[in-house]
Amino acid sequence: MRWFRRPLALALVCLAAPVSSFAAAPLTTCALPEKAKLAASKTDAKAREAAHKGFTWLAKASIAWTKEHQCFGCHVQAVTMEALTAARHHQYDVDPKDLAAMVDALNKGVTAGGRTTGVAFEGAAWARYDRYVDDKHTKALLQYADELVTLQAENGAINDDDARLPITGGTMQTTFQAAQAWRQAYARTANAKYLAPLRKAERFLTRTSDSWKAGQAVYLQDLDFALLGLASAGVTRSEEASVKLQKLLLARQNEDGGWGLDPKKSDAFATGQVLYTLKVAGFSESDDVVQKGMAYLLSKQSADGSWRTVTSGQHGSEKGETMWGVLALVTVDVASVAVKGLTDGQHVSGKLALETSAVDNQSGGIAELSLFIDDVKTANACGPKLTYGWDTSGLKPGKHLVDVVAVNAKGKQSRRRFEVFAGDVFLTEVGAAFDEGTQQARVTARNIADPKHEGTVALEIWSVDEKSEAPKARVFTTEAKGQAGATELTWDGRDEKKTALPKGRYLAKVQFKDKTGAVRQTESSLFLFDSDRVQRETYGEVEGALKLGSLGGMGSANTSVDLVDDTGQVVQSVTSTEQGNYRFKNVKPGKYTVRARKDGYKALEAKAPVSTGAAAPASKVDFNW
Repeated sequence: MRWFRRPLALALVCLAAPVSSFAAAPLTTCALPEKAKLAASKTDAKAREAAHKGFTWLAKASIAWTKEHQCFGCHVQAVTMEALTAARHHQYDVDPKDLAAMVDALNKGVTAGGRTTGVAFEGAAWARYDRYVDDKHTKALLQYADELVTLQAENGAINDDDARLPITGGTMQTTFQAAQAWRQAYARTANAKYLAPLRKAERFLTRTSDSWKAGQAVYLQDLDFALLGLASAGVTRSEEASVKLQKLLLARQNEDGGWGLDPKKSDAFATGQVLYTLKVAGFSESDDVVQKGMAYLLSKQSADGSWRTVTSGQHGSEKGETMWGVLALVTVDVASVAVKGLTDGQHVSGKLALETSAVDNQSGGIAELSLFIDDVKTANACGPKLTYGWDTSGLKPGKHLVDVVAVNAKGKQSRRRFEVFAGDVFLTEVGAAFDEGTQQARVTARNIADPKHEGTVALEIWSVDEKSEAPKARVFTTEAKGQAGATELTWDGRDEKKTALPKGRYLAKVQFKDKTGAVRQTESSLFLFDSDRVQRETYGEVEGALKLGSLGGMGSANTSVDLVDDTGQVVQSVTSTEQGNYRFKNVKPGKYTVRARKDGYKALEAKAPVSTGAAAPASKVDFNW
């Protein structure tokens, strides 16, 4: 019987054997006829050429700045790191030496400007490196992510201490950057401790942006950073908080297709930043507003690859402007994928008519378009269009992943992913962690319920039997009105009679109740009501990664992993993060078996039991399908 369930992550290495029914099938099954090559679709090749020109200039200029000043400048190397890693992710030719130079510069630490601002820029830059390149500098990411937790104000903000507009954009920017760092720290480690500050940041960004009204003269960068921060916190395109900010940004677009820091005049800084923001929020090159904005950017690029349409009191501000121009354009992958009939974050039901298409941005056209549902290939078509009638009635309740993958004539892939939900799913990313500062347990979640449910979120704290590891007795209950977005309930370690209970392991059960009081969803999270030090000294951890070798080694997100004791009892069950990583915390020292389960794939089990002990590094078990 499964007692403990909480959102976690899955990493990888290798263990068992391949699995799925299509594991042996090549990713590309269609050949593109020569005639189709001659009649290739309209492309955004110019955007890719301009992006390459831009980040090449940016890298050269930042390297020269570092040699001259011999220090870290947050609006120089950090923004260049973000541009280069995003370019690498979208399959541009990035010189490894340029990337290495930015790594060296960031490793100098925060040596100039305000400490908080510098830490926020460092955290955001390392988050992008960790997500798009490799895990060689995860330690640096976690260092700054942890420091940002200590810098977070009680209202959730990271209060900027070096705002020199427009390059360093103030508290909305530093809060967004912190959210970006915490999101990746969680994706990489599956450590629930990063969820609490992420929810606080989301709450700050939501409350602040909720006060903005249409027509109000809100600073454009604040709109951008609010939406970027919400996206980092997990807010999807279809949620009200995101929709409102999208509308406010779209209303600011000028006749020439651009946006401006001065509303009356377009500039490349604002245009690049807004375009990047919209792309992160779920827009694509197929959207007319994005096409117009990219056309404006292309018309303003200098011959050397930079953009110089704004001025700032900061020396070298053209690097910040060029970074935003580059970030807007490098989101143009080798192919652009468009989808009709589905929105990110949607609750799905019944039959959906999906229309997908792709445009090649290199040359030669689209060879194949495929649809994957939960990493299982469901449909494909030779050429640039695919339609599919999706009957969602058979989906299990929970989150599901939909990927549309385009393969161009050169065999390169572009992937567009959607997260959707089926059945009674109202609370996501449930996690519990002990806050040493307040001596409270913070139990957090994201509430994605439709407001019509008018529900409540209830918290139950249960003691845990140390021998059987089963829930023993309910010691505390509380509830709050269900509100969209970030949700947090706390427990101070006392029972219903206000008697202090002993430190130790407890189980947090979080329930969503509809307006009739009926429980529609229950999620659980095991936590230690004590410090990280005591946790390390008393219990062990098991971590790992899941990879889909059959799909090119990508991480297996949203996948179930069980920790099984020597009696065959499942003592903990977790779900992998978006990057395919998982973690079991608060594990009693002993030997365990780890199992991974994924619909459409063969269940995997570690070849040998894993031992875990107190005051020891986490034991690692990786899986590869």
